[in-house]
Amino acid sequence: MRKLKVYLDTSVISYLSQEDAPERMKDTLELWKGFVNGKYEVYCC
Repeated sequence: MRKLKVYLDTSVISYLSQEDAPERMKDTLELWKGFVNGKYEVYCC
């Protein structure tokens, strides 16, 4: 099965530590786990 390609804007990375936006931070952390586990092919622009 092919991995999904994800093109990330650098602003998405900033949500990893966005404590004043906990829902976005939580969603971004879940997405990041998918990157670390190799679920997606990640590109940053």
